[in-house]
Amino acid sequence: MYRSIITVGSPTFVSWRAIRQNGLFRTISTAIIQKALMVQANIESNPNGMYLHPIFNGYVSDQKRIVSYNLGMAFAKIYAERLLNIPNLTHLETLKKINAVTFVKHSGKSKEPDLVGMTSNGNWHVFEAKGMSSNKLSSEIIVAKNQANQIATIHGQAPTTLSACATYLGPNRIVSLIEDPESGEEKDIEVKKDKFYEGYYNSFFAFRELMDRKSKKEQFENIDFQSFDIRTNQLNITLGLETEVYELLQEKNYSLIDEFYASKRNTNEIVDGFDRENISIGQDGFIVKYLNY
Repeated sequence: MYRSIITVGSPTFVSWRAIRQNGLFRTISTAIIQKALMVQANIESNPNGMYLHPIFNGYVSDQKRIVSYNLGMAFAKIYAERLLNIPNLTHLETLKKINAVTFVKHSGKSKEPDLVGMTSNGNWHVFEAKGMSSNKLSSEIIVAKNQANQIATIHGQAPTTLSACATYLGPNRIVSLIEDPESGEEKDIEVKKDKFYEGYYNSFFAFRELMDRKSKKEQFENIDFQSFDIRTNQLNITLGLETEVYELLQEKNYSLIDEFYASKRNTNEIVDGFDRENISIGQDGFIVKYLNY
């Protein structure tokens, strides 16, 4: 969950424009630290699964909405990776802010979906995520499907999958419903691949700037990665990026990132083993180590 909520992005996610406007520390705090704290404060787990912590009940309605929205996206990110092998699901607003996406045809007034991602074979996928603390899955999934089907084509081709994901964050369990709507005919978009990768990995390199470009070199299970420690009174995590991806991004060698995704070992098979070590490794090369307080 920590890894998913940090990497999936949001309308306030890391961009260099946001850093210029708000300062590096405030941007990193909003985009990374506060997102991770949402998981730490609001999600509990036991042998039967995850559930919403009672602290959520004390929030005002606006705070409940923000937390539910972000957690809903994090769960969509997990499903995209585990079910569809999409390593880099990210927020469409993030791509807009860095001019990575262009709407070629923009008919109608319907709201577009939240998230897009690309698999190693170059196929594009669309996700709309909903998170809620009241069990309205049946109605929210309809809304999500209507948003997911607003993208007709990406680079002239229909998305390989359109997915609507509604997640109920309950006091005893968390339940998600995923459905595939029919493709719509509202919007055709073009995505600049280099900017897509830059936007997706911006969080790590912005954090690198905050830490005066001093990342640690670590290794786990023969995986080399660059990392930073994030320590607060409530949070103790390490954010890392596999060295192979880190170097490709520094060299702006974006074409080989697809090959990295394709050659990546099956994350679904290794995650269970790493969970015992409180380590989560994604198909995108991101690694998060965490210590529960």
